Amino acid sequence: MKSDRHFPVKRLLALGALVGAGAYYFSREQNRRALDAKLAELGLKDAAHDVGESVTKGWEKTKEAAKDAGAVIADKAGEVKDAAAGGAQAAADKVKEVAGDVKDAVQGAADKAGDAAKDVAGTASDKAADVKAAAQDKAGDLKAAAQDKAAEIKADAQAKVADVKSDAQKAANDVKSAARDAKNS
Repeated sequence: MKSDRHFPVKRLLALGALVGAGAYYFSREQNRRALDAKLAELGLKDAAHDVGESVTKGWEKTKEAAKDAGAVIADKAGEVKDAAAGGAQAAADKVKEVAGDVKDAVQGAADKAGDAAKDVAGTASDKAADVKAAAQDKAGDLKAAAQDKAAEIKADAQAKVADVKSDAQKAANDVKSAARDAKNS
């Protein structure tokens, strides 16, 4: 026999999923802010931004070089086409004439792309060195703070030991005094 009253499992699961999604969304935002703060503290956020800018500039240089080379190639192809109207020999001569220009344009584009890649690699290397130095500084700061805290704890412990020793000595003296008083009475 089936009961008319049943536990609303589907509603409970839907509510749990909704609460879980909300918690995930808000914690994700909070975690992102905490991560941004930590990256900024270590100097990584600026380094990543600088490397990103360098990559963008390198890509723009590469695109510009390819565009320039393409324009030269198109121009020379037009010259060959015009020469072809004068006959096969004229076209062959024109191809030989413009081959050097096309080769130079392609080589120039490759050189510019290589320079752009070197710039990006140099920026990334510089930023990595900066980040490493910042991390070492932070580690040094943490080590110094830990040493200071350890010295403080040690001093507190020594003071406590001295207090306990003093209290024990006082108690021992009180016991001796009480024993003498009892003996003398």
